[in-house]
Amino acid sequence: MIHIFFVPGMFGSTIEYVVRSVGNELTPTIGTILADGSMHSFKKQAHIWTISDLDDFFNKNTSCDVTTPIYPFKQMHLPEILEKFSIPKNNQDHYVLMHASNLRDSELNMLFQYHKICQGLGLGLDIFCSSNAHNITQWNPGYTHFDQMFPWQLREWLSLFYTGWIQEWVDSVNQVNQQFLPIYNSDFLFDPMTAIEKIFKHCQLTPNSNLENFLQHWQLAQQYIVDEFNLLDLIVKNSIDNTKSTWNPVNIVAEAIVQQRLRSHGYEIRCDGLDVFPTDSQTLHNLLEKI
Repeated sequence: MIHIFFVPGMFGSTIEYVVRSVGNELTPTIGTILADGSMHSFKKQAHIWTISDLDDFFNKNTSCDVTTPIYPFKQMHLPEILEKFSIPKNNQDHYVLMHASNLRDSELNMLFQYHKICQGLGLGLDIFCSSNAHNITQWNPGYTHFDQMFPWQLREWLSLFYTGWIQEWVDSVNQVNQQFLPIYNSDFLFDPMTAIEKIFKHCQLTPNSNLENFLQHWQLAQQYIVDEFNLLDLIVKNSIDNTKSTWNPVNIVAEAIVQQRLRSHGYEIRCDGLDVFPTDSQTLHNLLEKI
């Protein structure tokens, strides 16, 4: 059995699809690359994302080729999840860990989460906000849910907490043993062929002739998120330098990343009441205050 541990947004569905349908050994499935670039078009065999899912998997002797446990759960972090898998169900188990190498790769994954989960699956911002909801009363003591926040408050809140929240994605590689094949999310995104070849070798699988063609189409379908990610660098640089540039409106998560990056360069945005984020560098420059 193949166990793929991944943070939502880090291509777990894609990897399961590939090893099952582009490999020769496992039970195939039928799926297609969706308009948002995701592989949410097929049902994963054992997509484990809650404690009850874990209990069901181990107590019911679930039969499958691939498990895709996400980490962290709302109630459980990676070391606790790994403890559940410490005794393999058989001696043919193989383990893969998808993780981020640094803050930037984690921010990149946040954009994938936004487009493919918040928007693509229609789940909203709960994946980002729910585990930090106790902090929203700092903006208004009467708030009971993050959807009550004004856009400027939500953006600022996200920009303040996300760097600590995503640290587990970076630290995770230090929490697994040598049974695991660690794969960076950025390596899989920018060189999927090499990453998949490593996964196939580690899992003792052989690919069929459709692999390269599929990965080329898949990589092209991710480009719009990569373009957005690169745009954020330009927004930050041009706004600090007061170099004239404009851009189309970006989503609230992208805005929060810009706000945090400006803060890391020593600038705060005068954000009180800024519900509509600027779309030109000169306007944003004039809202900056040196810390």
